Amino acid sequence: MATETILAVKKAEETANEILEEAALFSRKTLDESTKKAEEEYKQIILEANKEAELIKKTAVNEGEAIAKPILEKGKAEAETLGKFEEEKLKEVANIIIERVVKKNGNS
Repeated sequence: MATETILAVKKAEETANEILEEAALFSRKTLDESTKKAEEEYKQIILEANKEAELIKKTAVNEGEAIAKPILEKGKAEAETLGKFEEEKLKEVANIIIERVVKKNGNS
């Protein structure tokens, strides 16, 4: 009877060890699958976030260009006006200098 009990306990221990090994294997497999799935989801989230960021960036650039365009056009027009004004002033100043040089040299 004692031998039978010892054998039954030994068999129960072996069965328990097998169950523990299977549970550990299942746990590692589940952990690996969960890690892989989490990595895939992370990559997908990053990809979608990058796409959204690029869309926001393009929208901001387009809005900025739309705002800047009339300002740039106005600045360009003002620069051209000032350029013409400056050119006229330079011609006027050049004529005054020429007149003074000519008068000073006695050619007038």
